Amino acid sequence: MEATVKSFGKKFQARMKTQILPGKGFISDNDSYHFGTSGHEELLLCEHSEGTLIDYTYQVTIHKKWLRMVAVPLLRWYSIKYWEKAVIN
Repeated sequence: MEATVKSFGKKFQARMKTQILPGKGFISDNDSYHFGTSGHEELLLCEHSEGTLIDYTYQVTIHKKWLRMVAVPLLRWYSIKYWEKAVIN
């Protein structure tokens, strides 16, 4: 599907090839050709003794060298801060 997405305060077009897994989640390969990124996204639901466990991953490839130089340090910093918050809470 073609979609309009918003990231870093900017709207751009993305192409998404998504496979819905009924009762289990979804898997999607995304190409943000205008923004210069692509990614593989998975949201999988698993049974857990206290309810449902959500396993979410999103692997991003940044194709534009100048964007990679700026975005990689920011994403690493954000990921570490998010992980610290998740572990503390």
